[in-house]
Amino acid sequence: MNQPVKSIITTKRACVFLKYNGIIMSNMLRAVKYKFHEKGFSLFEILIAIAVFATMGLAAAQLISVSLQADKAGGQKTVGAKLVSEEMEAVNAIATEQWNNIYALNKGSANHYYAVVSSGKWATSTGNELITANDLEYTRYFYAENTCRDATTKNIKGITDTGGTTGNCTVSGGNHDPSTQKITAVATWKQPGGNTLGTTTQSAFLTRSRNAATAQSDWATGAGQATNPSSGEDANFNGGFSSQDGNIDIFQSGIIKLNQ
Repeated sequence: MNQPVKSIITTKRACVFLKYNGIIMSNMLRAVKYKFHEKGFSLFEILIAIAVFATMGLAAAQLISVSLQADKAGGQKTVGAKLVSEEMEAVNAIATEQWNNIYALNKGSANHYYAVVSSGKWATSTGNELITANDLEYTRYFYAENTCRDATTKNIKGITDTGGTTGNCTVSGGNHDPSTQKITAVATWKQPGGNTLGTTTQSAFLTRSRNAATAQSDWATGAGQATNPSSGEDANFNGGFSSQDGNIDIFQSGIIKLNQ
């Protein structure tokens, strides 16, 4: 009689145990499912993340592109600035060698010249100089303009007229100064066969810093000395003088004296 009761009790215990373990397993599966759901990403979240990263990548690419373009443009400007600086140095050398080589040029921005080496020294040539650098075509030239100075202070007031082409100080006022010229050097650049990408300029006032001198070799009367130089700082010098009124004794070679 006791054996069946024990079997029944054992069977109930087993059922309780299995039921208890089933509850535990069910709770564990729920916990795992909950944790997986909490720690994972849904498709919607993944799409949002992709969109955010794509937007950030596009913005970064645009910033990099703008930066590269700025660096490229800066490099082109640097080359242009170097070219106009070289041109200004050459023009200054030309003016120092012979002022009239600059002063005699046609004036105004429409008259282009560039510096060339001729017979071992700088000289001017008409037109534009073409230079290729970094796969770009650079055009370089300079032009000259007449200037005016204040009659009292002698300060430079500016160019003579709207184009600096005449000797009349109609814009800046003052007096025309033939010993001062405004020089502007220009450099432009473009892709071969394309449109102009940029332009840079540099301007300066050049002043004749030295005057020619001549030795008086004799005192024979002759024209020209009163107006020299007529076409350049060392042109038309001669050994004579313009005229005399009879009060000067010039008859002894190498000596000039007043008549008694």
